Amino acid sequence: MNMSDTLAESTEETAFLELHKKFNAANKLSSAILPIQEAALSRFETLGFPHSKHEMYTFVNTKGLVTTSFAVSNPSASIPEKFISDNIYSGCETSCMVFVNGVFNPSLSSLKGIESSVKISTIVENEDTDRIAATLKNENDVFACLANAFCAEVIVVEIEDNTQVPVPIQALFVSTGDISAQSMHSPRLVWKVGKLAEVKVIEKSVGLHAGYFINAAQDWLIEENAGVVLTQVQSDPFETWNFSKTRVSLKRNARFHSSNSSTGSILVRHHFEARLEEEGAELILNGVSVLGGKEQVHNFVRIHHEAPECVSHQHFKNVINDDGRSSFDGTVIVNPGAQLTSSEQLINNLMLSNNGHADNKPNLMIFADDVKCTHGATIGQIDEEQMFYLQTRGLTRKAAKELLTKGFAESIIQTIQFPEVITELNNTLLKKLETKNV
Repeated sequence: MNMSDTLAESTEETAFLELHKKFNAANKLSSAILPIQEAALSRFETLGFPHSKHEMYTFVNTKGLVTTSFAVSNPSASIPEKFISDNIYSGCETSCMVFVNGVFNPSLSSLKGIESSVKISTIVENEDTDRIAATLKNENDVFACLANAFCAEVIVVEIEDNTQVPVPIQALFVSTGDISAQSMHSPRLVWKVGKLAEVKVIEKSVGLHAGYFINAAQDWLIEENAGVVLTQVQSDPFETWNFSKTRVSLKRNARFHSSNSSTGSILVRHHFEARLEEEGAELILNGVSVLGGKEQVHNFVRIHHEAPECVSHQHFKNVINDDGRSSFDGTVIVNPGAQLTSSEQLINNLMLSNNGHADNKPNLMIFADDVKCTHGATIGQIDEEQMFYLQTRGLTRKAAKELLTKGFAESIIQTIQFPEVITELNNTLLKKLETKNV
């Protein structure tokens, strides 16, 4: 295959390299960041920007993103206090980490409720730097490379062995935005959860104004018998790009239960990569999106079963109206020796218009002979028999359709373990289904 078939024009890559020079000039970076940057930039130049023929971006058109002229974000931009408080969930008032344009802001954060159970620090030159740099040598996602190249700092959140964090931790990512001068920023986190530790985390992405590209990356290192519950809420304005790379490593009998909700924007892309490294590890990954207009949400998932008796379950649902677009590209790899693996993968799409688009690519790669693995995907419209039944019970056609579409999405929303998030999504995500002429 000709290289020009897979890589964007060199001018596009050069523009980001030039932006990186401006980024370094505008930020006083720790020496610990430099090896990460060098590894990330080297890999970025090797990979180049993908076009649609690239297997990782078969369903995602990044042309508008890579041809946009971005500026360096201002991490000290002013944020109204009410905007912050309005986006902090009840129960997280004393356990909220606030990031402004990709940079941790201690003055806007409130950590009193977790200061005795959680250590939050900026990365220094140690094994974390070496591990991230080594990982980047094999990074296959060019935007994850950019996330590491453009991070002003790496925040390490550490929960020591045998620690149960008493309240949920919220990570609030606030982007200021400017539609006339689009900016780019990259929050970078490492979560280290010790043996027998337990933590619940809510991550929320919001924008004060439209006009930005948030490109986040985070690692979850979960030790033996530890448990993590993570909920991610994407609530950016439409004229934004939101990309994320979440990498999860699970040791013996560790658990990682994750749910993500997406309202969509001009382009949203979630990349999940999980490795069940030791016996008995468990991963649950759920997702829901409600899309209208020209909103898009894309999920790219790779789950590696590397040890016996591990479990992974995935369930994603998308409601698509107008010209909305979603995709799911997910592969479960069962490596040799990973006997007694149990894995389920299901993607359901509900189409409310003839112009919507949903692409699905579930896949299994099995190299062990004693496993139980299933996968499937559906694309459909409202069931007319159910519609008829509800109308015979006195509902109008519009009310019946609204009830069925909400019920479809609610089955994922209800798996979220934070009542405050469920309430918010009922008032925001599901509200989008009320405003449509269905």
